[in-house]
Amino acid sequence: MTFLVRIKILGGFAAALLLMLVARLWVLQLTQWPGYARQAVGNKTAIVRHSAPRGLIFDREGRVLAENRPVYSVCVVGSDLPPKSADLEKMLPRLAGYMGVSTAALRTAITECKKRNVLEAVPLPKIGDDVPFSAMAQIEEHRLELPGIVIHDNFARYYPCGTLAGHALGYARPVTALQYEKVKDLDYPQPEQDAADPRPRLPDPVYARDSVYGQQGVEALCELDRSSDPPLPMLQGYRGRDEYEVDATGRELRVVESRSAAQGASVYLSLDARLQKVAEDALASAAGDSRTAAAVMLDVHTGEVLVLASYPSIDPNKWVHGFSSEEWASLNNDPRRPMMNKAVAGGYPPGSIFKMISSCAALETTRATTATSFTCTGAIHEGRAHQRFGCWKPQGHGTVDFLGGLAESCDVFFYELCLEDGLTSDAIADYARRFGLGESTKLGLAGEIDGVVPDQRWKLDARHEPWRLGDTLHMVIGQGDVVVSPLQMAVVTAAVANGGTLVHPHLVKKVAWPQSWGVQPTLTDAAPARKVAVKAETLEIVRRAMRQAVIGRGGTAAALARLGIPAAGKTGSAETVPGKPPHAWFCCFAPYDDPQYAVTVFVSEGGHGGTVAAPVAGKILAAAFNLNEGAFAQEAVNSD
Repeated sequence: MTFLVRIKILGGFAAALLLMLVARLWVLQLTQWPGYARQAVGNKTAIVRHSAPRGLIFDREGRVLAENRPVYSVCVVGSDLPPKSADLEKMLPRLAGYMGVSTAALRTAITECKKRNVLEAVPLPKIGDDVPFSAMAQIEEHRLELPGIVIHDNFARYYPCGTLAGHALGYARPVTALQYEKVKDLDYPQPEQDAADPRPRLPDPVYARDSVYGQQGVEALCELDRSSDPPLPMLQGYRGRDEYEVDATGRELRVVESRSAAQGASVYLSLDARLQKVAEDALASAAGDSRTAAAVMLDVHTGEVLVLASYPSIDPNKWVHGFSSEEWASLNNDPRRPMMNKAVAGGYPPGSIFKMISSCAALETTRATTATSFTCTGAIHEGRAHQRFGCWKPQGHGTVDFLGGLAESCDVFFYELCLEDGLTSDAIADYARRFGLGESTKLGLAGEIDGVVPDQRWKLDARHEPWRLGDTLHMVIGQGDVVVSPLQMAVVTAAVANGGTLVHPHLVKKVAWPQSWGVQPTLTDAAPARKVAVKAETLEIVRRAMRQAVIGRGGTAAALARLGIPAAGKTGSAETVPGKPPHAWFCCFAPYDDPQYAVTVFVSEGGHGGTVAAPVAGKILAAAFNLNEGAFAQEAVNSD
């Protein structure tokens, strides 16, 4: 091979290498430039983010139900700690004394922080969160003697009304690891970039590992607006951010950009704190120390929830601070299950309040009319074994017509609707589903139940048994396997009151977004979910009977006769455990001639609905209409 040939081959290799270099530069400069530019910016800048206060929660009148309080955390910057172990050991007792912890616990916590990150400030695990102001002040005063120790300020949730609406509000506390994994990539919405600004955008995450996050109730419901894509932060605040230009050693050279933290959206609930307080006090009085209770009050036209009470309640501040081992054991061992929201997650047999639905089914699927009458002697006997089906009134009601049968809640009358007029279990189940039973109301709170509307197919699947006549006779009076929540029965009562509109219950009335979002306040759409497939004249008959229950002779809802405005109601006493008192129920609406509110009250093992649950509803309605609440003392009247 001649020298000239070798030169040509070498030149060809050089040319090929040059072309490869040019092509690679083309790719880097024109197609992959944004990603590398972002990395380059990240290498020469440092970003320090600041916690933002969470949005406030108000009731419908602007009363604060959830706010924030400042908290201080002791953090460690591992790279700034004394490099010599002896110097660090000299510092530990002093810092431990300021914090009120043992030196051993502090040593363990600092070691853990150094494992996680030596360049960023890491909160001392278990002992560094929410330190007292006095400890923070001492650490700040001696910070030159405590290298590597810094104080970070944050915000914790605070509920100024304590247990009031505790279940509805829920609680917010630091995000869990699992929750953080789901939201860590969510960025704040960013405005269109100025074409004159050549800098690539850096990620602007909504959440940090120590962000406060809604865990239950409205706090969780309003954590994010998931109707947008991607989800828009709602209660979560807008974290502050300082961007610094740094040198190769990480030393700050200048501030590139600074943004102050901004509070999250303000959420206004439909709840009325004043009425909620009346309801919770009345439930506590009715239930005492051994029973549970719940109350729901709805606007019959919009579905706004004005009262959502569950007893016993729990102070959401306890979730923020954390429970002692004794407190946690007490809560878990309490048979009343105070952590469960009885209004939405409690499932109970409805008893005679279910007769509102059975009446509709009878009037529209059988020959029964308002003139239909039966004689009640206190019980009937059916089947080969002559099984006894009793009425709540042992001596019987005598002869009652349709309005009287519902107003006086005569069980035998409803048995006869099945035996004599042909009311079937399929018809009862169908009408129960028309009123929304058997499915969640979709209020949005965790734990809400669907309930159970039993029928022949359900019993075969669930019990592997055929449906019998006794099942129908139990079902028609709201016993047996029917399961409802207080919220569901409030929706049923509202539908009866408003002429057949099945409202969609909701808790959020308005969301006032931060100005930085550029979003106008959002008002809740109060459109009804659907119309109930029941004739208007049928519902009018049920309403008349419920009015007679209040003012008629023998009516079981006479407690509301003293309300001061015309009201209509239906009592219920649902038997559960043999040998124990029945659950007490009461459903009502007012005013009768122009319904505005529907109320449902439940008291477990409370006895008769007319004597235990009805006075609670009376107090709530009296407060809503600014009437005399003192007229609703419990009376020893034997009623359903």
